[in-house]
Amino acid sequence: MLLAAAVVIAGCRAGAGFDGTGLDPFLCQAGDLPGTFMEQTRGDFTADDLGGLSRMPEERKAAYRTAGMQGGRFVFWKEALPRPPFASPVNVVCQVLSFESEEQASAWVARLRPDPDIIRDSGMLWAPMENASTIELPGERGRLFELVASEGDAQVRLFAVHEARGRLVVSVFAGDRDGRTEAATALAIAASRDARLERERATSASR
Repeated sequence: MLLAAAVVIAGCRAGAGFDGTGLDPFLCQAGDLPGTFMEQTRGDFTADDLGGLSRMPEERKAAYRTAGMQGGRFVFWKEALPRPPFASPVNVVCQVLSFESEEQASAWVARLRPDPDIIRDSGMLWAPMENASTIELPGERGRLFELVASEGDAQVRLFAVHEARGRLVVSVFAGDRDGRTEAATALAIAASRDARLERERATSASR
């Protein structure tokens, strides 16, 4: 199974109880991504949907509700590669979480720890947990984590960037099965998204 493939399944059932279509501008768009990517799916989810993907679902659901998480929206992109043989494609999940207040959004990001379960559970995605380890890396924006784990003979490498933006937490997850994704990929996507949002804000303000 490919990194983040389970997000397709989650997207088919998520969204009951939360309408996140207005959050689409905060998700990464095709122009924010390096190279050529194909959109696989997008959808809404509740705090319970996100918590339900955890190995400790009831504990995580309760924690997300206590944190003031209302729900979120995601989009799943897969790198388009030439004909085989080729390396595993890079998978990108961009996500927006909505909280009841700005303080709660900032607190959720601040409480993140370099723990494999916490980082994996922070996104509407799938990642293996065999021999998993996580470290926090310095980043230009928000908080940046690297998760490395085994999946059979594959060595999965995933980078996660979380940034509080008002009542929202905007996130980028980028990884693949061959360990060729770099932290710079996730950071560049987040930077492109933020630059686009700033341009759109400036255009709206000038009208």
